[in-house]
Amino acid sequence: MNDEALLGKALHVAREAGLHLLRKQGSVLPFGLTLDRAGDNPRTWFPRDQLPRASWDELLDATLGHLERCSGSAEVAAIALVTTLESGSESGLGIQVETRASSVFLVYPYRATGQSWSLGEPQTAEGLLVGPILAAPTGQ
Repeated sequence: MNDEALLGKALHVAREAGLHLLRKQGSVLPFGLTLDRAGDNPRTWFPRDQLPRASWDELLDATLGHLERCSGSAEVAAIALVTTLESGSESGLGIQVETRASSVFLVYPYRATGQSWSLGEPQTAEGLLVGPILAAPTGQ
C-alpha cells in the first residue's frame, strides 16, 4: 500500500474508533493504533485497561511509550495517537497519524445533540501533538 493510502486508512480507522468511544463514553482517553504495511490488521491499545486510575497525562505518556516501542518493528507501517482535546469550552477529537514518510495532525470538533454525537470538519494543526513518533528506520 502506498504511503498516501496508508495514511488515509490509518486516519479513517482512528477517526471511527474515536467516534465509537465518544458515542459510548462521552470523551476519548488517549489510545494508540498501529497498521501493518498492507494497511491490514489494525491493532488498538488502550492504556486505561492497564492503568485504571491514571491521569490523562499518564495515559498519554503510556500511549506514547507503547507507540514508540511499536515503531521499532519493521512490520508497523502506520501509527495513530487519538484523544479528546479541550480548549476553553470547545472539545475535539485529536488524531495524529504517521507513516514512515509523512504525518498529519487533525482536530475534529464534536458536539452532542441529545444522545447523538457528531464530528465537524477537521482542522489541521501546525506541527504535531507530539513527536514525530514513527521515524524512518536507519539506513533508509
